[in-house]
Amino acid sequence: MARTSQIVEHIKTFEDFIRKPEHAQDPSWSSISNQAFMDCATLITLLAAAIPLVAYLVYRRYEYTHRQPFRFLDLPQELRDMVYANLIEDPVYPPPRSRENYRKGLWLLSSRATSAPLYQGRLHDKNCIFLVSKQLYREYMDMICKKTTFHLTVSPQNYQPSSTPSTSPPNDHIWNIGKDTLQNLKTCSLKLITTSAMLGVTDPRNMTSSDWPLARKIHEQLKSTKSITNLTLEAKALGDPLWNPLWIWYHAYQSFIPIGTPLSHTRPFGPTLSRMTFTLDTWSPGENYLQRDDRRHGRWMWYCMLGHELACDLGPQMTVREFCGRLYQECVRCRTSGEDEWQD
Repeated sequence: MARTSQIVEHIKTFEDFIRKPEHAQDPSWSSISNQAFMDCATLITLLAAAIPLVAYLVYRRYEYTHRQPFRFLDLPQELRDMVYANLIEDPVYPPPRSRENYRKGLWLLSSRATSAPLYQGRLHDKNCIFLVSKQLYREYMDMICKKTTFHLTVSPQNYQPSSTPSTSPPNDHIWNIGKDTLQNLKTCSLKLITTSAMLGVTDPRNMTSSDWPLARKIHEQLKSTKSITNLTLEAKALGDPLWNPLWIWYHAYQSFIPIGTPLSHTRPFGPTLSRMTFTLDTWSPGENYLQRDDRRHGRWMWYCMLGHELACDLGPQMTVREFCGRLYQECVRCRTSGEDEWQD
């Protein structure tokens, strides 16, 4: 009991010391208390910020040491398609010349079903997925055919007219594309970069469009396509001091309008053309374009550069003079709009 009484006396003495006014008003005592409080608050803040970080690092280390690899083919088809969608890009035929040498070593992937490569667009490191397995090759090719636009170009670099067309081999295709790939294409953009020499005649005025060798080769290669839903054509004429580029456009128009219809000279008919544009390699006033109108059961209609409807197409019986008139027919809506802006 005596010991307890002494402890109580000491506590009371300490309390009296704390309550004395001179200690409460002592600035050194107040600063010491505030500093201790700030240090404690800082320590608690650092601990609160460090604990989640340490826990995350511990979890990541645990996850790294216990993770198990899985096969890509074990993923659902939907997830694999999402991966393919981030890798695919529009194929271009023929491939760029700067990459052609490297492409010959890696990119020409032959198929057992066809002697032609199934795909040889722009070379890209992502396309090494073709080399993984046959299943990935098939799935990736299927995604490419369904989700991309195949850009097929004919130019003086990949087509030279032959002086004796009869000596050309029947399987001498313009683009080295496998037949299986052509049959699965969904969207295709055809571009003709044409000179007057590529028409294959000395005088385009005496030429019959149905006898154009280049158009026949293109029709012959595309006739096996079965799934194309959107086929566009751009006829680009290269300047020639001797002949008006109008002849190139006119013969391209006459040769490709019948494709995909009973008027086509190939069997099967091939894909149906949905749009045709005409361009020049130099300045031009702007040419109108042709497009099928679904509201008129796929009938060909002429449109101005801004997409305003101009007139119905006259069909294969259209003469050169009539074609030129449609090609540069003035748009009334564009003219009216321009006059209103000038008056304002």
